[in-house]
Amino acid sequence: MTAVAPERTSPRVRSATAGRPGRLTGVDVARFVAVFGMFCIHFGVPFVGGWPEVLAAQFFSGRSTALFTLLAGVSLALMTGRTAPPSGAALRDARRRVAVRAAVLLVLGLALAKSTEATGFLLTVIIPFYGLYFLLAVPFLGLRARGLVIAAAVSAAVGPQLSFVLRGWIAADTPMSGLVSWVNSIDPGHLLANEGLFDLLLLGFYPAASYLPLVLAGLAVGRMDLTSPRVRLRIGITGLVLSLVGYQLSFLLVPFGPPAPVEGTIPVGHPEWLLASTAHSGTTLELLGSGGIALVILALCLQVADRAGRWLTPLAKAGSMALTLYAAHAVALAWQIISGGWPLSGVPEDLAHLASMGPALPLDDPNLPWFPRDGHEPTGFVAFVNAFMPEVFLIFTFAFTYTWRHFFRRGPLEALVSDIVRWTTTRRPTPTR
Repeated sequence: MTAVAPERTSPRVRSATAGRPGRLTGVDVARFVAVFGMFCIHFGVPFVGGWPEVLAAQFFSGRSTALFTLLAGVSLALMTGRTAPPSGAALRDARRRVAVRAAVLLVLGLALAKSTEATGFLLTVIIPFYGLYFLLAVPFLGLRARGLVIAAAVSAAVGPQLSFVLRGWIAADTPMSGLVSWVNSIDPGHLLANEGLFDLLLLGFYPAASYLPLVLAGLAVGRMDLTSPRVRLRIGITGLVLSLVGYQLSFLLVPFGPPAPVEGTIPVGHPEWLLASTAHSGTTLELLGSGGIALVILALCLQVADRAGRWLTPLAKAGSMALTLYAAHAVALAWQIISGGWPLSGVPEDLAHLASMGPALPLDDPNLPWFPRDGHEPTGFVAFVNAFMPEVFLIFTFAFTYTWRHFFRRGPLEALVSDIVRWTTTRRPTPTR
């Protein structure tokens, strides 16, 4: 082992990396923004109502997912050399660690999806998709920022269209549909939680074929010097331009205004919807629009973290435990649905009506949330928690994460994933005789 003299660090860099050495506070703040957006979508927007709540929910719809996915790529860069991509033995070790992390996220995500299946169509757990994103990103870990930008651009231009074609083949009576059926019959992820290989790659709500470009873009951003204000400015301007291009092109190219709203991937019978930029559609233009906004948010968070310092500590601590908070919010949402209190938080009228149908709920829809069959609503303390879940969960978030980080370096799930990766990839010295 060779001793290396510590580098001199400017006050600006020290503020950007507050917390444990080398940690970018602004990235953690951006992670909090991403999970906060998901809280708003599933629980409601805390402390506001009316039009402000509607506008906030509309803004976060799809864009919190894009930010979450972009930050996955940034995290990959931060854990594999930052601005200097690994090579040789270091690259092989990095690829092995990321592959193991991907496998752990797949298992953890499938367990979370199974334990929260009561949420039905109201929640698709993104963690197993994350695992496949990481696995598909392994071959790109040795690239520098420029090569990653090219890879992200090519995959954004090709991926959604290729996904559309392949899903069309799967839907038709082709050999590929037979292959998918056979794989699904033995795929433990599909059998356990309807999130097997083809679900995660093509057929699910966040298919890797469509969302991998955001991971590669995040990996490219993470290979840049994120402590540099000039780099942050370029990232922000690039994001703004991409967002304007994506949304404006979609508006101009769709002949008679925006297509009918869609959630999830574009239906195979509507190729014209590939020009859409609606939330979660996974089209090229939606990736440009929502991904561009994600870049702007990241640049702003990095810059504000430089200026605000300790004032953003609660947000940064919460963002550093994004995986734990995501899992907690999924479990809380499942509890709300089972207890019958989900409609108490001011959900859309049509969904509130569905939740209160009771015995009239259809029995043959496997994607329907498990609302109480007797149509009851909770009372007392449970009703209070459900009615004010946006505020309750936000307060819980700050109280829990601040207390936990006071005693531990990582969140519980973050530590679990990191420890498994370390245990399984650390080379043990060979005993000598």
